Amino acid sequence: MASEYLAIDRQQVIAQGTLETVVRQVKSLESQLEPMVFSADNCKRVEIDWQGDFETVLARLKPDTAPSNTKRGRPKLGVISKEVTLLPRHWEWLKQQPGGASVTLRKLVEQAQKQVSIEERISTQQQQLDRFMLQVVGDAPGFEDASRALYRNSKVSFEKAVSGWPDKIKHFVLVKFNNIAEMHKGNQ
Repeated sequence: MASEYLAIDRQQVIAQGTLETVVRQVKSLESQLEPMVFSADNCKRVEIDWQGDFETVLARLKPDTAPSNTKRGRPKLGVISKEVTLLPRHWEWLKQQPGGASVTLRKLVEQAQKQVSIEERISTQQQQLDRFMLQVVGDAPGFEDASRALYRNSKVSFEKAVSGWPDKIKHFVLVKFNNIAEMHKGNQ
């Protein structure tokens, strides 16, 4: 299933759908808009260079498949070398683990990702929604009240704070808020 995205210009949703659909819709408009684009899943902003026609913009969004000149990592598998700073006793422990440091670190990260508590997931989603609201409606009336209500899990206060926002933005943040509120309920 393809992810959904929102293109927003001046607090208005001007395109919605897959990334390709959003680019096509924005490029079909008769203006030189360069809207902000967000993933609907995690509210993260997607940087898009809007210069050029639809094909040019879309081509820049495709992952670079050019071979890397670096010898480190396993580029064919999508693995690239990064730096990890540990104390000598940590490196010593990693050396003693079956498979070596990389395998052990990957296993530890996988295990930690599986053990994310409901509180951590709630906190992450609150932060993502708050960051989205700041970028899109940070100067709109009600933003600060909405942000406070989000972290207090106050549905009535949140709905009141966002009531004057543009309909599509309001709908999007209310759906996200309600998803977070459901997680809160399930956690009690």
